[in-house]
Amino acid sequence: MAGEPWASAELAKHAGKAIALEMPFGRFAVQINNNGLLDAVPRSDASAQNPDGEVLSPVRTALVLTISSQALSTLLTSSGPIRENAFKSVTIAGDADLAQLLGRLAGQLRWEYEEDLSKLIGDAPAHFAVAQGKKILSAGKAASRDLLENAVEYLSEEKKVLLNQRDFAMHKNQLMELRDSVERLEKRIAILQQGSK
Repeated sequence: MAGEPWASAELAKHAGKAIALEMPFGRFAVQINNNGLLDAVPRSDASAQNPDGEVLSPVRTALVLTISSQALSTLLTSSGPIRENAFKSVTIAGDADLAQLLGRLAGQLRWEYEEDLSKLIGDAPAHFAVAQGKKILSAGKAASRDLLENAVEYLSEEKKVLLNQRDFAMHKNQLMELRDSVERLEKRIAILQQGSK
């Protein structure tokens, strides 16, 4: 956010409002400061609401985003249309204007994690760490794809529980030929019936 002054200026219009994230592993809250940046709200203030939603502390939660474990997993591991669908599955309650602004910012801003990491550990180590992280992520995706392909092959070739694509295409062609033969036979029967009258 600090590197995007236009985004900070938009958020500064909502200064003082708190945004709570309800996630499967707990609640996290941030408050928008006067500079349009996000400050973490101490845990005692972040959870200071009773079950009826009544605010029990000076921090007013203007927006609550509830993220299911499935949506969180999709958000962290995907991009493109799947990621957009994950954002759609987040439950939103509270300030509609702030929610709309956050949705727009989420679509336009991208975290430059390598740049932020380089400020902590230096350029070369940050580049190396990000490259290794991408390799690990790529290897994980490849491994899960291979596992799925192997499971499908086992179930279709060994156990014969599933049809593989080759057998499915062959059965489909046989059914189409049978349908065509039945239609030709029906036409011949109709012609024979007309001839006998």
